[in-house]
Amino acid sequence: MIKFFRKIRQKMLTENKFSKYLIYAIGEIILVVLGILIALQINNWNENNKKRKSIEQSLIEIRDNLRTDNLETPKIIDRAENEIKIQEELIETLEKKVVLDSTHNYKIGKCNTLNGISITVTGYEKIKEIGLGNLKNKELETELIFYYEKLKKRFEQQQVYDRNSLTNMWFPYIQANFKDFSYRNYAIPNSYEALSRDSEFLVLLKINLDTRIPTLNSLMDLHNSSKKLIELIDSELKIKK
Repeated sequence: MIKFFRKIRQKMLTENKFSKYLIYAIGEIILVVLGILIALQINNWNENNKKRKSIEQSLIEIRDNLRTDNLETPKIIDRAENEIKIQEELIETLEKKVVLDSTHNYKIGKCNTLNGISITVTGYEKIKEIGLGNLKNKELETELIFYYEKLKKRFEQQQVYDRNSLTNMWFPYIQANFKDFSYRNYAIPNSYEALSRDSEFLVLLKINLDTRIPTLNSLMDLHNSSKKLIELIDSELKIKK
């Protein structure tokens, strides 16, 4: 093709048809420019298509992450609510100056526990690399940021508080004041009467509530947000199809 155009140019020059040559040259330049623009457009289309497919794959992975992480969440929420209720009942019993007995072993064992989930971020990290701004659904973008950047961090911070409370306060107290202990099952004090009169035990229960209740609230917020995210992602993928 290039050889063909060169022959036409040479023929026009030799025939001294400069005006026609000029028009031809301009036309040839226009064709070259159009070819470049078309090539760029095709390249942009290919890149956008790749980006769109990458976003879809990342959204699918995020949805799978959320579903996997939340398989046990309703049970964990129920368990946390029950343990908080038990602690509130123990506090009420102690404040009434009632002496605890062996029937309370189970309840005491429920006071020093952790309730949490692991949050997988592989899908979210991938879509961040692509660029969250590439999501056309701004509600989905906002909810993703809210879940992973705010709720996740808040929940993980609460888990740190809970672990510190368990490690630095509960375990030392249990070692000093209990003769038997099974995590989440039971705790048998050295003396029921001494435990019932110990203000430190009552304070520990109250501190525990101050950390466990926010943890439960954070977990519930995560669960509700994850359900909304899954719905948004399912809707987005259906639109794409």
